Amino acid sequence: MSPAVFSYKVTYSSIEISLWGLTLRRIPFSNIQDVVAGSPGWNNENWTVFKLRGLVTIRKKRGLIRNVVIAPDDPQAFIKLVHERMAAFS
Repeated sequence: MSPAVFSYKVTYSSIEISLWGLTLRRIPFSNIQDVVAGSPGWNNENWTVFKLRGLVTIRKKRGLIRNVVIAPDDPQAFIKLVHERMAAFS
């Protein structure tokens, strides 16, 4: 099995999206409206590689494109962790 191209990390103040270990995108909790399972379909910022299941959408408060779609290994655990960290952050 090949290693994951993208990785997703929940810090204490943001979600980080990395490509082979290099952080390319950081979304601060202050700009996150919600994190939900699934994909809204189109008009997204996609950080996945040919994956149709197990997607997570980060809904941002601000920005031209407000939906960021990622594909963590365990979507439900990722969503739960983000919600816990966001509650502690605010």
